[in-house]
Amino acid sequence: MRIKLKQDKDSVLNILKSNDIEKKLKLLDRIDGVDSREGIKILMKMLEDQSWSMRERAARKLVSYGSRVSSRLQRLLKKGYWYTRASACLALGEIGDLRTLEPVIRVFLDDENPTVIKEASGALAKFARKKPGKFTEKLLIIELQPSELRTVLFTLERTDIELYGEIKERIMDERRDI
Repeated sequence: MRIKLKQDKDSVLNILKSNDIEKKLKLLDRIDGVDSREGIKILMKMLEDQSWSMRERAARKLVSYGSRVSSRLQRLLKKGYWYTRASACLALGEIGDLRTLEPVIRVFLDDENPTVIKEASGALAKFARKKPGKFTEKLLIIELQPSELRTVLFTLERTDIELYGEIKERIMDERRDI
């Protein structure tokens, strides 16, 4: 069954506002039949849901839209609730768009919520795993204090020691202050 958003717009909005998780899950399952622009709007709204499961599923579905949703997710890092920021980090890590590396690093370093920090650290590790060379190049361009760079590297070390070694070696060739 497909969702025809033009005809079902009020129904969809009512479902998104409701507390009925089963209806929301059904809507999420049927989202693939929706025009991509409308589907993105619905999924972005679902990132604000109070259910972690719903937010995680919506974030994973947003990944299929790739870098087309990166800028929207990036905006959520600055203005969203903590759980929305965490979901945005989850999706950005899966997408792997290195244009969003700096905002994810900023959230990782500056956010006070432990869940957001955890998801941002996971996103950093995913960025690094997908394209270690490009990740390192981008990391060197971002204006980070030596202590901030060490914090990012420490996170990578805890996640994947081999990856950390590769990236640290590349960075040491460029910078001596870490």
